[in-house]
Amino acid sequence: MKRIAVLACLFFIAVAFRTDQGIEKIFLSDAVNTSYKELAPRISPDGKKLFFIREAHPENSSYPEPESQDIWMAKRDDSGNWTTARHLNKPFNQNKYNSIVGFSADGNTRYIKGYYVKGEYEKDGFSVCRLTAKGWSAPEGIRVKNYSNMLHEKTYVSNYMHSDNNILLMSFMGKKKSNNDIYVSLRNGENSFTEPEKLPFCSDASSEGSPFLASDGVTLYFSSDRAGGYGDADIWMVRRTDDTWKNWTVPVNMGSEINSNDWDAYYSIPASGELAYMVSWRDGGMSDIATIKLKPEVQPKPVVLITGKVINKKTGVPIGTEILCQLLPEGTKVSSANSNEETGEYQIILPFGKQYGFNATAAGYYPVSENMDLTNLKVYQEIKKDLYLVPVEEGQVVRLNNIFFEFGKAELKAESFPELDRVVELMQKNTTMRIEIGGHTDHVGTDEANAKLSDERANAVRTYLISKGIAGERITAKGYGESKPLATNDTEEGKAINRRVEFLIVGK
Repeated sequence: MKRIAVLACLFFIAVAFRTDQGIEKIFLSDAVNTSYKELAPRISPDGKKLFFIREAHPENSSYPEPESQDIWMAKRDDSGNWTTARHLNKPFNQNKYNSIVGFSADGNTRYIKGYYVKGEYEKDGFSVCRLTAKGWSAPEGIRVKNYSNMLHEKTYVSNYMHSDNNILLMSFMGKKKSNNDIYVSLRNGENSFTEPEKLPFCSDASSEGSPFLASDGVTLYFSSDRAGGYGDADIWMVRRTDDTWKNWTVPVNMGSEINSNDWDAYYSIPASGELAYMVSWRDGGMSDIATIKLKPEVQPKPVVLITGKVINKKTGVPIGTEILCQLLPEGTKVSSANSNEETGEYQIILPFGKQYGFNATAAGYYPVSENMDLTNLKVYQEIKKDLYLVPVEEGQVVRLNNIFFEFGKAELKAESFPELDRVVELMQKNTTMRIEIGGHTDHVGTDEANAKLSDERANAVRTYLISKGIAGERITAKGYGESKPLATNDTEEGKAINRRVEFLIVGK
């Protein structure tokens, strides 16, 4: 590669190298890169926080031990520049070798290297720290079935927890192996994951490491010294071809614009998918963090990054709680996040190709659900969407956003069932609650036709709830037609708001 530019602006310095194919690899400024080794970058999904390891720095927790590795973090300011990286204190840096394994999309959960019990390091493994109103919790060990028994005593381990909190990728050498393979483990309970399963594209003749699963949940980047590379180790890409972990495309080398004749590894990409962060080696054997713009064919599949607040609909007060995301129509849980306890802010990522329902849940509230149809998503998007929790109190009205009917009919679609099952669960927990189901339309059509359709739809919902065991005398249904609009009928957006089904709590 040929150096073509050195740009200096007082403290912020960036160095760009142009590859043979005209793509720039840009080393981050002195706010991040120093005379010490920078390793293992992890960029947050929104691209605003960068976590990485700095080796043998005097501020490291175990300094002056040689090769001490601690977690550091830099933030991107409003101008797009990186602020001076700062050293993270406890609970994140407590030992000689510390690293960020991953974090949730909302940033309120972080995963670190090492298995901790009551905040004290016990053995190799993984732990979780959660942001509370009082700060970060002490690390709590994550159980991975049979993990310790599978490791070779001389193995080097690199790992990644996906931002959906449910997928843990690990690179290690098995007891009867001579090189590293990549394994996957899936969440099967609170702080519990399944036994690691080796991914089928791993080659016995090569060593695979530093796995990174993009926000789309299917595109995996990893480092390997397999045949066909440019140096000691290169970055490769592979994609899952179905919902299992058994079928993959053939691994593809990311090319000379990314890989050098040295050791290239530790790849990380924000949800936007256009820019990669990686470790690259400069003259003199120094490792620093660089970025490179990705060609479309090696970018992850598009996703939507949803941000907003969780709010008490009655009082407007923000709420810290869990956000659940389900596939529609199946109702299968696919990811979760947590809103900030003080601000109510949350982030969640939804991959392309499917339809989703998502909502916040908290005791004493009914979750007002939202939906997102991404079956035809073509490009990355960022959407702001506040989530509301309605107190379970007499007189409160709950809009059922995830109720779907055949066009112009009162026939419920299967996508409606997860939402209606939440109403069933609410009434099962509150055995004396009585509700009125209200059906509403826009102003298209005659008053008589709209009144009839809204009444039929309200009764279709009532019939479903009764079929699930809720007593009929606890539910009434009424069609209001176009008589109670919430928005103007002069726009398509307003009409969509007015076409709705909701329920009123008439008795608690």
